[in-house]
Amino acid sequence: MDDAFVANPGPTWLAVREALAPHLEPSVISRFTRVMLYAGAMGKAFAEHGYDARSASITLDTIGGAVDYFQSRRRHFVSLLYTMPYACSGSLVLEPYDALTVLMPQVEHSCIAITGFHQKLALLEALPEFSLEIDDVGVMASHGFEALDDYFLEPERASIHVMAELRGDQFTMPAMEPQDRKKIFSAAELRNAVKLIGAVYEAFGLKDSDFSAMGLLIVAFARHCRDDYYIEIGKEKFRSMLRAQSELDPSALEALLVNKPSDYATNTNAYQPFLDLGDRVVSNVNLLSRFLYAFKNVHLGSRRRFQIHAGFIFEDMVKRDLRRMGFFVTDIRRINRKEFDVVATRSGVIFNVQCKNNWIDLSKIEADRALYVRYNRLLTNYYARALKKERGREHLLKQKLGVDEVLHYVVSRFPVIGADPAVINYNQIDRLRFAGQASA
Repeated sequence: MDDAFVANPGPTWLAVREALAPHLEPSVISRFTRVMLYAGAMGKAFAEHGYDARSASITLDTIGGAVDYFQSRRRHFVSLLYTMPYACSGSLVLEPYDALTVLMPQVEHSCIAITGFHQKLALLEALPEFSLEIDDVGVMASHGFEALDDYFLEPERASIHVMAELRGDQFTMPAMEPQDRKKIFSAAELRNAVKLIGAVYEAFGLKDSDFSAMGLLIVAFARHCRDDYYIEIGKEKFRSMLRAQSELDPSALEALLVNKPSDYATNTNAYQPFLDLGDRVVSNVNLLSRFLYAFKNVHLGSRRRFQIHAGFIFEDMVKRDLRRMGFFVTDIRRINRKEFDVVATRSGVIFNVQCKNNWIDLSKIEADRALYVRYNRLLTNYYARALKKERGREHLLKQKLGVDEVLHYVVSRFPVIGADPAVINYNQIDRLRFAGQASA
């Protein structure tokens, strides 16, 4: 998607349409090629205004780069969608074909900055040594903070993908509806997600909780799907659907499902799938799926059995990643009645890794920063004590493995803000690949 494509998109456009024709339906191909053109044009515009189109943050010069870009910005686009009823006024209509070119600059110039400065404020309050340098080029922070996992996903105690990979033998895959392979999204996919989540987490009582009632509602909403994507329901019909179930209070349920217009910072942590258009509510398959997974996390997070089980899964995740990085993972679990999480070796060094799956509500960075910073401090102090405890019994590992050097680490599933290099957030676990090299 270079300058030549933007100047004369016709040949490439036709070639892409021809290549995709056997695999996707015409409307999907049309949207795909239209987004290609928009992305190429916006990448060119960013470059002309001083943005590097090949930088880590903006990569719009290839299809793969554009996919990563839109994935990284999806939270901001959804937040803008929620914010529009609150912030927009006037008679000028934002036409669908103009939406991307109007919203993308807003995302880059405003949304990224708002989210970034909330994080910088959290860093400032959590780290006494934090500083910002501002010059004609921009802002440089002394410390950074990455809150998301791979593919720009929010961290979970045990995601459905990890459950399938590491615990796939412990649940029975439910019968799924057939899906049209020429569609990227569909109502059938949404209904299948309800089945899959229920089956994967059934052992933790998810089917016996409010999630079961919510799953039935999601399936009912999906029956109102138009073009296998958009969902539009009259307000009275919608409320009658909420009253038809008996598990949840209809008024509380409506507040949970329908977004209340508010400012952008508030909406960055909103998950309500429906927008209120007066006489009707509207949503789509993506918003309902996003809400469903968030709702699942809330109801699983309070279950003690799941918390314990998720801790063991996280240890297995760390072991898997260490093996991929070339470590030898031992089977040591206990020495002289002292328990260890993960013990690995590499190049004559023992790596003693404590795996911490303490849940952190990252939405508090914007919603209640003081509370977030206070809890972050509690966790970092707790992790410091855990490291001190491990160093006090490292002789057990030395005697067991006959190795003189031991390095101790805490890997936190949910990211914390701290200055101790021995505390590593899981989304940066690759740092262990280079650990111990200086001493080696």
